[in-house]
Amino acid sequence: MAVQFIDYNASVPTPVSGGVAIPVPITPAGVGIASFRLTVPGVPNFVDLKAVVGVRGDTGVSDVLLRIFRDTNVIYYVRQGIESGFEKYYSVPVQFTDANVAPGVHDYTLSIENLSAGTSATVIGPIAFSGILTT
Repeated sequence: MAVQFIDYNASVPTPVSGGVAIPVPITPAGVGIASFRLTVPGVPNFVDLKAVVGVRGDTGVSDVLLRIFRDTNVIYYVRQGIESGFEKYYSVPVQFTDANVAPGVHDYTLSIENLSAGTSATVIGPIAFSGILTT
């Protein structure tokens, strides 16, 4: 059976390192760094989500949390340690498949927050977040 592509969208706030300087807030604040909308006509379906986020460690060893929201619900999250010393530049990849999404228009958002008080990190880019809807 062939895969049928139904919808695609992407958000690329910056395609390069050094394109932004977004401080990563201490949890529970979090900040949305990329978002897009997909229209889902019916089930069964799969939304393949992919992102990359460039982060710089500024002080200490930050424990950053990247979350993917569908509308207002968290559907996936991943943690990444970001140190400020020897290796202070990171490209964090994120990949997740959202299966059997309810029909309708859905907003997908990628957010970031720092779980470690007394440390700091900055999103410096690139930031790219995309989703492809298939059946």
